[in-house]
Amino acid sequence: MQLTQGPQLSQRQSQKLSLTQGMRQSILMLQSDAIDLSEYLKDISLENPLFDVHTSLDVPFMQGTRDNQSYQLRDNDQSLFEYLLDQVQLTMRSTPLRDLVIYLVEQLDPNGYLPLTDKEILKELKVDKIMLLDAKTLLQQLDPPGVGAHDLRECLFLQAQADSDSPKYAEEILNKYFDLVVAHDWQEIMKKLDIDEETLRNNIDYIKSLSGAPGERYNGSDLQYVVPELQVKNNGGKLSLSMTRYGQPQLIFAEETYDLLSKTVDNDVKKYIKQKYDQYQVLEYNLERRIKTISMIGRVIVKKQYKFFTQESGSLEPLLLRDVAQKLQLSESTVSRAINGKYIQTDFGLFALKHFFSRRSKVAAGIENRSVDQVKQQIKELIDNEDKPLSDQKISDLLREKGSEVARRTVAKYREQLEIPTASKRKNDKIL
Repeated sequence: MQLTQGPQLSQRQSQKLSLTQGMRQSILMLQSDAIDLSEYLKDISLENPLFDVHTSLDVPFMQGTRDNQSYQLRDNDQSLFEYLLDQVQLTMRSTPLRDLVIYLVEQLDPNGYLPLTDKEILKELKVDKIMLLDAKTLLQQLDPPGVGAHDLRECLFLQAQADSDSPKYAEEILNKYFDLVVAHDWQEIMKKLDIDEETLRNNIDYIKSLSGAPGERYNGSDLQYVVPELQVKNNGGKLSLSMTRYGQPQLIFAEETYDLLSKTVDNDVKKYIKQKYDQYQVLEYNLERRIKTISMIGRVIVKKQYKFFTQESGSLEPLLLRDVAQKLQLSESTVSRAINGKYIQTDFGLFALKHFFSRRSKVAAGIENRSVDQVKQQIKELIDNEDKPLSDQKISDLLREKGSEVARRTVAKYREQLEIPTASKRKNDKIL
């Protein structure tokens, strides 16, 4: 029997943000660290005779560093979570639906899969099915294609669906006959779709080219050196914050060249000079804006995490991107880009700015907000002081008594992040 495929209607929800060239340049400069920013500006200066780029990074490392600044290896790639969060904040308005999408992003495993079932999510969050479906649709429309799938079949199907050049039958094969693909039952697939062997081969070759782990490329590391852009000093409990001069690129305006070329009577040359001068001014403005934005965000972080910077506490206070955004009247996407790849030097080490953002954990009425970091510290203390190994459910009950509403599954998740084994494993270790 020949299968016929009638017209299908599909609805997609999308929100788009149109960026001008100047906005794109400003965003690029803001999200770049000092090293990448210097390289970017140097590339532009090669085609602009009106300025040069100077940076102390040009001095070889072997000659020592200035101002006693530290160097550290960095991960050159964004994590999958950061990449997805950037897209959510740039394309979606601040609504309960967006909050649900962010929640789903937080639940993804390193390969980009959503391990929770719809039933588990609905039980955990008490949201309606339509809202969850909308949130999953938005999540699955993000890049990389395939993210947010529950299983391999759905992951591959989402990639084929997002590809306008996918072969004619790829989506249908993945949607209806994936079990036959797994079983290598090619004859049955050809019979079901009424296609020849060559058509089947083209579709199967395409399916094999799809990624079974769309988030995998964000798990690797491309190590390079980093330079801190902020420095905090503790003077007897009084904290001072400053931008580090070392590594910050400076634009040196070629005054003589500009004066010389400005005297020309050639209209084409005048137009060229004006264009290059305008480019220099925009770069100078974006550079100053970048410094100001990072400094403002740094001050909010240092004030909020005062106890951490003075080493009065090893855990972080709850701090979200939106907290900083509202405080400074900036967009969350601006804050996200500004902290991307930026580091702060302290008297006791070098830290990424994103380290200081910790989500709020659910607490009982009348209890002061607690960060996820603080709840993890509570879990660690309970386990460190246990007489006999505590189950995740028992830890959840004890946390509830202390005012922290943390489900058993969440306790297990935090325990695994702390690299603490299960109660049964801890019991066996004590016996041994």
